[in-house]
Amino acid sequence: MTFIHIVLLPVKTTAPKELVAKVVTELNALSKHIPYVLKSRCGATVTQRGQQYTHALLVELESGDQLQAYNDHAAHQAVLADIKKIISEPSLAMDF
Repeated sequence: MTFIHIVLLPVKTTAPKELVAKVVTELNALSKHIPYVLKSRCGATVTQRGQQYTHALLVELESGDQLQAYNDHAAHQAVLADIKKIISEPSLAMDF
C-alpha cells in the first residue's frame, strides 16, 4: 500500500499570480524530480468549502519511510521556499 501526504495551503490573495502558478507547476512535477514520489497533484479549490485553504497538494510515496527523505529532498526544499512566500499562515498537513 502506498503512503499519502496531503497539504492544504492558505495562499494569500495578494500573492503574485505568476509565483502561485510556478509553485503549482513545480508541485505537480515532483514525481519527475524525486524517484520515490509516485504521483503529485496540486491545484486550487473550486469551492469555498476549504475555508482559508485555497490550494491542496496530494503526494503519493512508495512508503511512509520515505516521508523524511521527501521533506529533505532538494526539489521539495526549492518549492517550499516559494510556498513560504505565498501563504498567509501555516499550511495543514496529514499523512496516512
